[in-house]
Amino acid sequence: AHTFIIKNDGRVWGCGSNYTGELGLGNKNNQKTTFNQVTSAGTDVKQIVCSGLDDAEYSEGYTVILKYDGSVWGCGRNNNGQLGLGNTTDQTSFKKLTTSVNYDVKQIACGYNHTFILKNDGSIWGCGLNNNGQLGLGDGNPRTTLTKVTTNVNNDVKQVACGESYTIILKNDGSVWSSGYNYNGQLGLNNTTQSLTFTRATTNVNYDVNQISCGDNHTFILKNDDSVWSCGKNDYGQLGINSSGTNAYSPKFNKLARGF
Repeated sequence: AHTFIIKNDGRVWGCGSNYTGELGLGNKNNQKTTFNQVTSAGTDVKQIVCSGLDDAEYSEGYTVILKYDGSVWGCGRNNNGQLGLGNTTDQTSFKKLTTSVNYDVKQIACGYNHTFILKNDGSIWGCGLNNNGQLGLGDGNPRTTLTKVTTNVNNDVKQVACGESYTIILKNDGSVWSSGYNYNGQLGLNNTTQSLTFTRATTNVNYDVNQISCGDNHTFILKNDDSVWSCGKNDYGQLGINSSGTNAYSPKFNKLARGF
């Protein structure tokens, strides 16, 4: 429920919901209907990611930024430790993550209540809510600091993407792996069973993926041949494989044919 832009000078501006300080303006003063400059973010922001809107905690979000020096900063809702600051206290201004972040991060990703970073060495680290195994750490316990994922992840990750309560990673070899909530088949594992560790998607995925993307409960992959495939929830036709949206659950990657 909030939006950010990065200008060419590296400064960030935000608008929208600010009930938990997710705009980084130093307060929780309701929502902002015009863009406001966020001074606590500094002037050298490379990437900015906003959390999704949790229906159970309406208008309570958070924001994470990656600076050009490889440092990571967060603000907003922190009830599950999703800001990676070692506590569960909300932050109204951007605060730097120091534990497990050594100016060596190249990508950040946010779900609704969990956060991932991808380091330059190909390792991934996660924090926040983990009730469905979305952190891929083999259990359902939350983490308040960024924790390295070791099971089935061998410092070979190219990209990480987060859905509402799940996570997808793309490895350098073109394979796709997923962990977390899977009621709608969004993990692409040809089932609807949640996974506590990253598990490789094998049906219709053959080391040929170039990019991944997640919605709330649906997933897209772009293959090297420029074909697009999707899986997960489809109640609004978001998978692009059935315009009527009648196929609500698709537990494996399906190729989009129309328009491609």
